[in-house]
Amino acid sequence: MSGPLSHVRVLDFTALVQGPMATQLLGDLGADVIKFERPGGEWMRSWGILNGRSHGEMDSFLAFNRNKRSVAVDLKDPRVAERILELAVEADVVVENFRPGVMARLGLGYEDFRAANPQIIYASSSGYGQTGPYSKRPGQDLLIQALSGLMFLTGRKHEPPTAFGVGITDQYTALHIVIGILAALAHRTETGEGQKLEVDLFSCTVAMQQQELTYYLNHGTLPERAEENLGSVWATAPFGIYATADGHIAIAMTPCPVLAAALDLPWLEQFDTLDEMVASRAEIYSGLSEHFRGDTSARWIEVLLEHDVWCAPVQTYEQLVEDPQVASNEMFWDVPVGAGEASFRTPGSPFRFSTTPAEIRYGVPRAGQHTSEFFTEADLSGAGTEA
Repeated sequence: MSGPLSHVRVLDFTALVQGPMATQLLGDLGADVIKFERPGGEWMRSWGILNGRSHGEMDSFLAFNRNKRSVAVDLKDPRVAERILELAVEADVVVENFRPGVMARLGLGYEDFRAANPQIIYASSSGYGQTGPYSKRPGQDLLIQALSGLMFLTGRKHEPPTAFGVGITDQYTALHIVIGILAALAHRTETGEGQKLEVDLFSCTVAMQQQELTYYLNHGTLPERAEENLGSVWATAPFGIYATADGHIAIAMTPCPVLAAALDLPWLEQFDTLDEMVASRAEIYSGLSEHFRGDTSARWIEVLLEHDVWCAPVQTYEQLVEDPQVASNEMFWDVPVGAGEASFRTPGSPFRFSTTPAEIRYGVPRAGQHTSEFFTEADLSGAGTEA
């Protein structure tokens, strides 16, 4: 078994996106992830984006559940909880993203696991935190984008608040779960001590706005959303997204005099300080927009890169999957489903290790596919209701 975390066993009590993405990352890094689901499977097996299914499973479930084994049991059955705590003796990490208090009521809270294994690392992720006025509310990506201030920053003037095109808060929080677990494992290596880790969608999304909130907290003002497609309300010209003859290109942090030389536009040279590039954003954007409509995206990217301008074409998914850098990075994997009767294509792990490569050890399991490896029929007798 390869992977830098091949010595780590994870008991996974997560559903939806943030928790499953975190445990998938741990699995990609070699951890032995045992996913506990209710009989019939967790909620994401029956709900997902555009109701898309492949090989009998929701695409949304397939996306976040490779490199795991599935155990389907009724967590409300005391005998099941007792058996799980027996398994905890040989486990290193527990990850759960139920609403606060649910795991404790099941007899599977941090104190229960710590009694079974004092070195256990117990990671809890929630919508808003384990305590506080919102702690019992349902936490979900769109809701967190709305509440955290992230949504009102996105979009143009006179448009309504705009959500991101992906579940950014779920996935950003998943990274914090993993980072926290790795930090706790490092601490345990030095001290032998386990501990509890808590993260939540709301706090992580507020922290995501590190530089924006730093500006606001210290200046007390916010920039007004622009009518132009500047890409960010905070940016300095010529930062923005520009229409071309056949698509769009994006330009990032580039001094206007550099862009003036690249495009042979002398009028841009006058904007040679940051203050001038901020104050004249609309004027600069308007002039560049007219210029860029005169040729294709490919031609403009070629011209701009010759002068080391920070730029990129705005690609569709159809263009992305054919991109040569995607091929070079081997960014898509074919992952088996169940016992290997089918496979689906998905983004692979972005990690690159020289000695312990990330790889597929388990595909995405069917619900309960591995239950018999951890529970006997006697353990499950009498189990009926779902958790």
